[in-house]
Amino acid sequence: MDISALVEAIDTFVEAIDIEASALISGALLLWVALVQVVMAAGSRSGDLVWSGHQPRRLDPVLRVRSLLYAVMVVASVVILAGETGLIDILTIPDRWSMSATFVVTAFLGVITIHHIGWGSRWERLLFAPITFLGALLAGWLTFA
Repeated sequence: MDISALVEAIDTFVEAIDIEASALISGALLLWVALVQVVMAAGSRSGDLVWSGHQPRRLDPVLRVRSLLYAVMVVASVVILAGETGLIDILTIPDRWSMSATFVVTAFLGVITIHHIGWGSRWERLLFAPITFLGALLAGWLTFA
C-alpha cells in the first residue's frame, strides 16, 4: 500500500467525523461522570464506585472534597470543549489561549484516564476510563488538528 493512499484514507475518515456530534456525545458522557462524583461528594453510600473502591460506604470528608473538585474540573473541561467546537457560546477563549486550554483539558483527561485504568475500581475501569479517554481524544484532536 502506498503511503499517499494511506494518508488520503485517513483524511477521508477525519473529514467524515462530525466534530459537533463527537463533542456532544463526549460532553454528555463526561457530565455523567461529573454527576457521579457530585453524588459521591453529597454522601451516597456507594463509595466503592470511585477513588479505587477503598471505601465501600460513604466517602470520608477528604475524598468528598476531592470528588467535588474532580466534578468541577470535568465540567470545566466539558465547557471548554463545547466552546471550542461551537456547541455553546458562553465562554470566549481568546485565540492565543485556545490551544493552551484544549491542551490542558487533553492532559487532565489523559491523566485521569491513566488513573482509572491503573488504580481505579472495577467500575472506574469499565465506565469512567473509556469516557475520559474519549474526552481526551476529542480534546487532543481539537488541540493538534
